[in-house]
Amino acid sequence: MHITIKIIFLCIILFLSLVSSLQFGSTYIPLNQVFNSLGYHIGLETLKIPHMTDTILWDIRLPRLLYSIITGIGLSLVGLLMQTVTRNPLADPYILGVSSGASTGAVFAIIGGGLSFLGTYNTPFFATLGAALSIIAVLLCVGKSSSPVKLVLIGMGMTGIFSSLTMMIIYGAKHEAQVRSAMFWLLGSFAGIQWSDLPLSTCIVTLFALFIYIYKQDLDLLLLGNQEATNMGLSVKTLQLSIVISSSIVIATLVSKVGIVGFIGLIIPHLARITGGPKHSHTLSFSILIGSIVMIWADVLSRFLYSPEEIPIGVLTSLLGAPLFIWIIMKRYQYNN
Repeated sequence: MHITIKIIFLCIILFLSLVSSLQFGSTYIPLNQVFNSLGYHIGLETLKIPHMTDTILWDIRLPRLLYSIITGIGLSLVGLLMQTVTRNPLADPYILGVSSGASTGAVFAIIGGGLSFLGTYNTPFFATLGAALSIIAVLLCVGKSSSPVKLVLIGMGMTGIFSSLTMMIIYGAKHEAQVRSAMFWLLGSFAGIQWSDLPLSTCIVTLFALFIYIYKQDLDLLLLGNQEATNMGLSVKTLQLSIVISSSIVIATLVSKVGIVGFIGLIIPHLARITGGPKHSHTLSFSILIGSIVMIWADVLSRFLYSPEEIPIGVLTSLLGAPLFIWIIMKRYQYNN
């Protein structure tokens, strides 16, 4: 199937997912009411549904849906670049320890109180601060080296350090409610997402996608290896540094809002390559589309399966992603001993 046809097909699936997913939650809303609410807010018709239903759709489900798409795109693209820069198919967005640093900061804010005057920005602020400290530490340890192996190993070390700090903070909690809140955050959740959360994250993820598009040819060269890329005139260290910093900003932004969402950044790049091939001009488009679709339905399942209770989104993405990842690996290496 031609690349363009595949992209059109996925765009249709994404559109249908966008509309139909708004129906599901603790309260089922018929599709005609979904269209009535959307039509009213974009000025096409008068409101023909109860005010409470409109509030659920427009103020709760729609911003949450859009943020799940942004998260799916961001994690998929960061995973794509991490696998490119490390030339490791097992690399994911959290390989550099950024998410562990963010988790430490967020858990400190939840259990330790942080800076109470920040209000709702307390947890995101400390999550971003923890992520920043993590990536600064990684960059200082890597130094001038361009070795992907050194980058991965130092990232793993930072992950261990910050993960241990997180567990120590949780162990020192005095109230069970604080522990439950911290653990739920660590497993990821889109609960509480509002319209005000969208502009910054959307802008950062959009700029990141633009960065990949601009440097798509240089990223293709990286797949050849550092020495070959250098021989062809590419400044490998500069590109690696740009990837690490920009990826860290994306992860810090997303993790500070929704916590850790596993497996999306690991499996989506593989699905994108299976669908569109290894070139970054193709994997960029397919990562965006597939990541959006998968994240939409993962979020729907998280709030629908045990309605009115909600399953942490990270639990579902791991449950769905792990078998899929095993299938991808088995298919890829089925002819190897």
